[in-house]
Amino acid sequence: WGANGSYVLGTFDGTDFKEEGKAIRLFAGGTAYASQSFSDIPQSDGRRIQISWLTGAIPGMPFNQQMGFPVELTLRTTDDGIRMFALPVKEIEIIHGKKHMWKSLQVKPGENPLSSISGNLFEIHADISVGKSEEFGFNIRGIPVVYNSAKQTLTCQDDSAPMKPKNGRIRLRILVDRASIEIFGNDGRMYMPLGVIPPDDNTSLEVFTKGSAVRINSLDVYELKSIWKAETSAQQEN
Repeated sequence: WGANGSYVLGTFDGTDFKEEGKAIRLFAGGTAYASQSFSDIPQSDGRRIQISWLTGAIPGMPFNQQMGFPVELTLRTTDDGIRMFALPVKEIEIIHGKKHMWKSLQVKPGENPLSSISGNLFEIHADISVGKSEEFGFNIRGIPVVYNSAKQTLTCQDDSAPMKPKNGRIRLRILVDRASIEIFGNDGRMYMPLGVIPPDDNTSLEVFTKGSAVRINSLDVYELKSIWKAETSAQQEN
């Protein structure tokens, strides 16, 4: 691992590591670094779990860093060769609250089927057909997450990453915390963890499109509960 979230593929015989190719960057955002993975996962589990540091000024706090959501790392074969993928660990389901769900939804410019949803913490799962739309995405508490169809890039604030559609579709998974937005594209091929401070007075959620209607094959929005309450509840059950 490099400090900026880059990795090198290779083989390890227990003593020597032999590199195979150049370093590849996993992090698409510029605010994550110094990632660490756990070395004591039980063999019965077998996952490689990583937590990264995210930078960003946090109002009223004497620090400017935070830990990101834990993610599971896997190696998968792609058209570009073997690549590392990152997805949130399954345990995040523990803090899932109310679920909002749509199937086969067509969204036209100016429409927002999420207008009735508000909150601070979310997990969003979306499968979207690119179609003829110029741009589409989400406006999360005033923070745009935008996919540009012509450039095949996803942008959030000052960070941008390439993301090609698969069979004409893109898949997004977005975790929204009080001081971060972490974006996972195409099942974890693209990973953009960002330290972001949404406005306190903006709890809105919007899905939008520009230029043409866009078809959302599936969209799940979970309102998230506090991890502290979930931890307390789990301890009481035990």
